[in-house]
Amino acid sequence: MSVDKKKIVLKWKGNFRFEAKTEKGLTVNFDAPSKYGGEDTAPTPMETVLACLAGCTSFDVVNILKKKRQTITDYSVVTEAERSEEPPEVLTKIHIKYFIKGKNLSTQAVERAIQLSYDKYCSVGAMLKKTAEITTSYEVTQE
Repeated sequence: MSVDKKKIVLKWKGNFRFEAKTEKGLTVNFDAPSKYGGEDTAPTPMETVLACLAGCTSFDVVNILKKKRQTITDYSVVTEAERSEEPPEVLTKIHIKYFIKGKNLSTQAVERAIQLSYDKYCSVGAMLKKTAEITTSYEVTQE
């Protein structure tokens, strides 16, 4: 089995601004909040961790629902988290709420897709589970 290696190059852009670049040339920017001397020009690294969790689980959920022939017309996720007060201030509690709209959506299919993402497929969630309690909820709207 081959190892899937990833490489990111991070460049300082001044003050607390940084740009991370993938091997494909895609970029993600970071900044610190103004209360820590940053300029609030981009998400913080921890905000991007939550965005990565939302993206990772969403890839899974949408893929599983498509395989189950569910018709999705709108989809969004809200992640909310708590952090420890002591350094390194890791995430301790995360809640993921899925908002899924579609035609004749099966709530059982949605529940199963979310569970499979949590239990088996989402690699970001698997890492975060080591320090945080992750809970989920969902809202299905029929079109």
